[in-house]
Amino acid sequence: MPKRTRSKVRKLALAVTGSIALMSVAACGGPPQQEDTESSGTVTLLGYSAVVQDNYQKAVVEPFEEEYPDITVEYVPGDNAAKMLGTLRSEKDNPRTDVVIMDTSVAESGVKEGLFEELTAENIPNVENVVEQGRTEGGYAATFDSYVMLYNKEKVTDSPTSWKELWEAPNQSVAIDAAPDIQGIALQRIVSEMEGDDYQKDSKAAIKELSELAPKVSSWAPSPSPYQAITDGGVSYATGWNARAQLFSNESPDSLGVATPGEGTIFQVNTVNMTKNSQHKKATQTFINYALSPDAQKAFSEQMYYAPTVEGVKLNEDASKRVVQPDSDALLEMDWSWMAEHRDAWTEDWKREVIQ
Repeated sequence: MPKRTRSKVRKLALAVTGSIALMSVAACGGPPQQEDTESSGTVTLLGYSAVVQDNYQKAVVEPFEEEYPDITVEYVPGDNAAKMLGTLRSEKDNPRTDVVIMDTSVAESGVKEGLFEELTAENIPNVENVVEQGRTEGGYAATFDSYVMLYNKEKVTDSPTSWKELWEAPNQSVAIDAAPDIQGIALQRIVSEMEGDDYQKDSKAAIKELSELAPKVSSWAPSPSPYQAITDGGVSYATGWNARAQLFSNESPDSLGVATPGEGTIFQVNTVNMTKNSQHKKATQTFINYALSPDAQKAFSEQMYYAPTVEGVKLNEDASKRVVQPDSDALLEMDWSWMAEHRDAWTEDWKREVIQ
């Protein structure tokens, strides 16, 4: 065989060998990941989608990757906590997820099922700075969000000061997410307080009061959201969560108003957990420690108006005015672990007596 021909054959063989190697790597799920250490590796984060993902990326993930350039965080969006828990269950023996941020009442099920690693101060020092409300059966809190009243500024002249204004609204002018959605649960907790009852012992008066609200409500399941219902002008009042409400208020300042009525509010808690069989524990511990740092908590609070979950965070003037913080007198106690056991019963009360 002529020399030039042999050279061409050799190059072709090398090309084929290279192609086979690339195909093998692709079949295994991509190029080899970095070694898992405290300062290098890949962390797969499962969290809420849409605006939460966008803002968490900007406020927490991107600054983290700048500080730890050899750790890559891959954010996987999830629709809701229940679906995220389903994903974790399906991955239990060989998880692709390393860390998840989800509602504490759902995370508690994951804890009981042994899906998560216990977080300790030895490996994640910042857990010691998490405030009392953030130490839950579902893990340590990564975010706090408060329940708020929404109102259409074109239809409601003054910012509401009482939850009672929902009952004073015109018929068919209110949008509320009913139980089993936790917004409905939150409202029942607040109404129990207004009625002077211990919500864990007797909520009959609250259910009766909510049933009297029914004529005012145009939708018990506003779609696509109560925020949109307000900005579209379809309703005068609605309820929602502060973080999203404040973001959408920035986009529609002339139509969407946000208020924390005088009777108080409650925190919705999202915890951060590491999966039990994570293959990237060291890098994941580094990320969780960063997520619970004062700097990360401050950045996310000022970016999206969630309340900080750790001590030592001083928010800027804008966020301070728009965020209910853990030491606020406006906060009512809410035992989400207790609620996880009684949610079905509360939901049945809503179906039987409130939503007709």
